[in-house]
Amino acid sequence: MEWEEKLDKDEWYFSNSFELITKEMSSDEAFNYIPIVVEVLLKLDDDFLIWQTLYFLIKLYGIADTTEIHPFLDENMSILTNHIKKFKDPYATPFAEFKRHLRIK
Repeated sequence: MEWEEKLDKDEWYFSNSFELITKEMSSDEAFNYIPIVVEVLLKLDDDFLIWQTLYFLIKLYGIADTTEIHPFLDENMSILTNHIKKFKDPYATPFAEFKRHLRIK
């Protein structure tokens, strides 16, 4: 079943899925999970999926309880920014929120 079908059946599909992933995560585990999510973001080409994944990344940073920029994210920030700029809505809202959270200008 594709994510669209799952979302049709459960409007909280992504939220619930992200909760299952992060439920038992320690702050270190959340911080170490950040590169995985950044790699996924770089591969996505759907506005909605990018939007959801950016909020997941924000959630991971909340669990990690830090504003320290992960070295992998730091190395790939310009690539990520250029990729997400192609998607107007995610760039304007969750990406801007993500950058504010990390105090990135």
